[in-house]
Amino acid sequence: MDFDKTYGRSGLMIIAAVRYCIGRRTYIVSDCADWILANWGDWPENVRTIIQRDLEHEFERAAQNPDWNPLGDSCDKQEWEKVRALWRNDGVTSDGIFVKEEE
Repeated sequence: MDFDKTYGRSGLMIIAAVRYCIGRRTYIVSDCADWILANWGDWPENVRTIIQRDLEHEFERAAQNPDWNPLGDSCDKQEWEKVRALWRNDGVTSDGIFVKEEE
């Protein structure tokens, strides 16, 4: 597969799609999170680094102002937490399945 032909120069279309989804309050957030989880290991490091940086930035913004959530509604934030677990290794199995223990 020609990665640039499929995903744009240096994975630009992956990054653009994820950025589009961050902050949305629709079904697209869960679809995007599932897509990221399913493909994370196949994407080059530069793409993963940018997604990680972008999401961490939004989590920081959310923490600074609890009255406004740039990640969307609570159900959307939960989906982004699944993605965030990829680099935090807290709840994603080796096959990309999110498992959260009941508190």
